[in-house]
Amino acid sequence: MSVLKGELKIDKNGSIELQFDDNSNESKTLGIGKKILTNSLYTSHRRDPQALNGLEVEFELDNNQPCRVREVGGVFQARPRPKTVNPNVFHNPYNFVPALPRNKITGELGDRKPIGHGRYHANQWTGRIAVKLTTITPLLIPDASEMEEDGQGHKTFPTRLDAQGKPYLPPTSLRGMLRSAYEAVTNSRLSVLDPHDMRLAYRMPAQMGLQMVPARIENNEIKLYPGTSGIGSDGRPEGPMYAAWLPFYNPNSTRPRRQLTYPDGSLPQHGDAVDFWAEKFERQNSSGGSVFSYWKVRKIVKSGGDLGTAPNRSSGSGRHQSIGQDLRQFSGFVYITNKNIDGKHDERVFFSQDPPICCPLSNDLRSQWKELITNYQETHKEDLRKGWTSPPALNNSCWSRQVISGAAERQLSEGSLCYAKARNSGQRCQVEGLYPVMITRGLFNQAPISLLHSSLKPATQADKSQLSPADRVFGWVNQQGKGSYKGQLRIHSVTCQSDDPLHDFSHTPVPLAILGQPKPQQAGFYNAQDRQGKPLNGRGKGSGYNSTNQGLRGRKVYVHHQGLPTSHWNNPQQDQTQRDVQGHYQEYRRPQNNGVEQKDDQNRSMKNWVKVGTEFTFDIDVVNLSEVELGGLLYLLTLPDLHFHRLGGGKPLGFGSVRLDLIESQTDLRPGQDWSEFYQTLLPDEVVVKPINVSQCVETYQKAVEAAYGGEFNNVRFITAFGRSAKGFDDNAAVHYPRVTPHPTPEGEAFKWFVENERESRDESGMKLTLPDLADPAPDSFPIQPTKTNTQS
Repeated sequence: MSVLKGELKIDKNGSIELQFDDNSNESKTLGIGKKILTNSLYTSHRRDPQALNGLEVEFELDNNQPCRVREVGGVFQARPRPKTVNPNVFHNPYNFVPALPRNKITGELGDRKPIGHGRYHANQWTGRIAVKLTTITPLLIPDASEMEEDGQGHKTFPTRLDAQGKPYLPPTSLRGMLRSAYEAVTNSRLSVLDPHDMRLAYRMPAQMGLQMVPARIENNEIKLYPGTSGIGSDGRPEGPMYAAWLPFYNPNSTRPRRQLTYPDGSLPQHGDAVDFWAEKFERQNSSGGSVFSYWKVRKIVKSGGDLGTAPNRSSGSGRHQSIGQDLRQFSGFVYITNKNIDGKHDERVFFSQDPPICCPLSNDLRSQWKELITNYQETHKEDLRKGWTSPPALNNSCWSRQVISGAAERQLSEGSLCYAKARNSGQRCQVEGLYPVMITRGLFNQAPISLLHSSLKPATQADKSQLSPADRVFGWVNQQGKGSYKGQLRIHSVTCQSDDPLHDFSHTPVPLAILGQPKPQQAGFYNAQDRQGKPLNGRGKGSGYNSTNQGLRGRKVYVHHQGLPTSHWNNPQQDQTQRDVQGHYQEYRRPQNNGVEQKDDQNRSMKNWVKVGTEFTFDIDVVNLSEVELGGLLYLLTLPDLHFHRLGGGKPLGFGSVRLDLIESQTDLRPGQDWSEFYQTLLPDEVVVKPINVSQCVETYQKAVEAAYGGEFNNVRFITAFGRSAKGFDDNAAVHYPRVTPHPTPEGEAFKWFVENERESRDESGMKLTLPDLADPAPDSFPIQPTKTNTQS
């Protein structure tokens, strides 16, 4: 919707007419009602109608009728309205704006060398843009230099202040916010891209563990040790489980219970070559039927030691019962992976009654192993740095060996033990992958970087011929070598205009909720079925990153939290997280645990934040922008009402929605030829300055988008999605991180929703939901219970 300028005409009865020239320069005069005036204009009219006669105003035109009128440079007074939501459905705080392949894009939205800064070019725009920023939700500007940290690693921040004691909003933060938005609406190249050149890992279904055959690396080959079983066509054992069970741990401790040791009392160690007596057991169901069978180590010595006679048959325990056969003697290798799950009681011994089966060890298998172990270690790198000894969700466990064994574990060397996912064709066995544990993570087929079109990757040509619109306007630094460009834009003079901008609670800092970490291995959220960024609907997580025909979802954005109650940000020191208001919960605050505040290294606290309704002003200096480049920037500064940018910290929690408005009365943009005339005269006041037609400039940009990508501007996928993120969702779903309860819980446990979503059981299956497409007219929300009953059960 365009914003036009006009003039109010008031007759003697107080009736109002609006005179203006439309986009076709046709003069029009239309009668308007008082209700479409801003509050200040409405109040002025009530006091003295004639005070508005001849006043220049701005207005929006909808279907050739003025719908809202404001002062020049003013702000439309509409404010977000609260709405009631259903707490049983929700939207994820982040989503993606599609990043479309741009290899066929030419002209101003394509790649080209920048025009430079050396002089003002005649047909390029140069000047200053004045902008007003208004906070719609509280703004977090943490001051890292004044941060306080307690003994638990919990950090508490005040707001960064300027010399006048008002919030200091760094120009770099504004620049970053605008650049991200500009990249999205011009479909530019990404400015920064982490390598993402290694395949990601996902947790494979537990049933896959049955297909894992014990293996050892010997003489640059894979030797399979299937125990006493044959290997089925799908890798499952045709008999007892492959590896023998070695009793090792107490159920309620990570310490070995020393039930079975070498004759000298020492414990078997990982990789030991051993001889042992084993007894055949079976795991029974509640009816006494056999579920599976396995060999249990009853006596063990190091290889070549005196094993002695077989011990007596045991009586078994609970559902694990001996099948009553004579014990058998085997040789093998001890495989210790640590007590990595609660309740684990055994380690394993790899053995084979027949000579082990030889399979080739390819470079691809070596590379895959390295990527997988690296993924394990990198995933838990921060946890180990914090001194955690086990996954936080477990009580009597410790990290798996592959997590804590360092870089040496990433290489397959002589004697390395592992599990092989194998298939048996009847003629030979084929190894498809090597894994450190039976219930393991698997690697996706493709690294994320392989799914990103080359035309979207950061520019690397030193001659700057690859610079996309955002690179030319905001600047560029070559991530792969020499080369940089200053850009055509500078932000400065950021000033807080409000007298009382801070909500202070420094005596009782507010503990914020835990912010989620990016998890690109959640293929259903990050991976797209095609290069248009469309979701991978209805597929299991193992199908993600599967083919180079797939794509990535696009540019990450944090959707505006639409319809929050007016009291949502009141009394943040009080824990109101368990009580909803119109279906909304206090998502931004971490719930107390049994009445005690939760403050640790997983969350942060704030001593104050910038209030809702606080106003800032700032200037943007631009030089030599084309009309399309400038139009894209002005589009972001004149978004439709109730559309907002996101700024500062805590965006997933709802903080940092801000409104940007162009202050046209203080904006001075001219083409280079006008600046030339200005500087050539000694009487600059006599130079006639023609104000820029903002609507026309924005329209030029919009037509360029339509010409490049086809269709009406608002229907271009990345424009539709950007608009959705700026406006928020119109349905009755709240916005928060995934969880299986309507309300936040002290434990958090967002992972449970993902577990349920991927569930595969006889009675119930996960719905395999993926992030909805922001370009859809009405994106679907998520249920808090993402499962469905299997009708065939």
